[in-house]
Amino acid sequence: MGLRTSNINPRVSILLPVYNNGDYVAEAIESMLGQTFTDFELIVLDDCSTDHSREVVEGFTDKRVIYHRNEKNLGLANNLNIGLDLARGEFIARMDGDDISLPERLQIQVDFLDSHPDVDLCSCGLEKFGKETDIWIRERDPEQIKITMMFFPPVLHATSVWRREKFERYGLRYNQDAFPAEDYDLWSRAIFYCKLVNIPQVLYQYRIHGVQVTKTDDRVEKKDREIRTEYLKRALPGLGEEDAICFIELTKKRKIDKQDLAELKFLIERIIHMNKNKLFFATKKLSERLYQYYQARVFTFLKNNPKKTTNFDLLLALRIRQIVKLFLK
Repeated sequence: MGLRTSNINPRVSILLPVYNNGDYVAEAIESMLGQTFTDFELIVLDDCSTDHSREVVEGFTDKRVIYHRNEKNLGLANNLNIGLDLARGEFIARMDGDDISLPERLQIQVDFLDSHPDVDLCSCGLEKFGKETDIWIRERDPEQIKITMMFFPPVLHATSVWRREKFERYGLRYNQDAFPAEDYDLWSRAIFYCKLVNIPQVLYQYRIHGVQVTKTDDRVEKKDREIRTEYLKRALPGLGEEDAICFIELTKKRKIDKQDLAELKFLIERIIHMNKNKLFFATKKLSERLYQYYQARVFTFLKNNPKKTTNFDLLLALRIRQIVKLFLK
C-alpha cells in the first residue's frame, strides 16, 4: 500500500470505488498502473466489501495505490465524496472497480485539459464487453451537451476527468439521495458553472457481467425524472414545473398519439421561447435539436400508424426524405 510520505501532490487523483469487486479489481488496478501517464495517486475506496476485495488490493505494492476502507457501508455517492476529501491532485479521474482503462487514457485526457484551459471536464468513449458489446460516444460540443442533459446523462461517468479546484469552488459533490443517478445529478448541477466536453475516442472498457443496477433499480426512473425536472426549471426559470414534467413524460413515452404530438410541439415551442429570455442554451442549436427530435417522433408515429399518413399537418413536419421513406416502406 502507498504511504503519503511525499509533499509533492500528484497531478491526478483517481477515485476507484470498490464493493465486492474481488474478481475484477486486480485487472482494474493493473490497467491504471499500466498507464503511459504516471503522475497519479490511485485511491481505492472500499465500501465494506464482504468478499476478497481487500486481500486483492492489499496485494499491490505500488506506492501510488492508496487503500481506504470505510468502517460501515456508506453508499456509492458518499464513498466517492470520501475520495474527493482524500484527493490531492489537480485533476480528479474516475474509474470503476470492474472495468479497464486503455493505456493512453489518462495521458490523452490530461493533455486535452492542459491544451483547453477553458474546459473543466472531459470524458471519453467506452466499449462494453462481457455479456453485452457496444460502443458509446457522447457529443463533443459543450452546447450540445447542455441540450442532451434535457434527455439523459451527457457524460460517461467512469471515463470522466475534471479540475478539482473548479468543482470545489462551487461545492460540486455527489449526493447520496440521488443514487443510483448520482452522476447525472452531479453533471446537471456542474453544467451551470463548468464547461463539459466529451473526447470522441474510445479509451475505456466497461464490463457487463450481469444485470446492471441502472436496468433493474426502480429508483433510476424516479431519480431521472427528478433530475431532469430540476435541470429544466433552473435552465429555463419561466418554463414552470408543470410544463417541465409534461415535457419529460412525453419524451419517456414509447408510444405516442396525435394529441401527444400536438402537446409535444407546443412544449418545444415554449422551451425555445423561454430560452430567449435567459439564453442558457445556444438558440439555433436548441431549435434544431428539438425540432429534429419532434420530427423523429412524428415519423415513428406515422410509420406505426400507416392508415394515418393522410394527416397532412403531421406530414408537413417531416423532411422530404422522411416522407419518401414512409411511402416506400
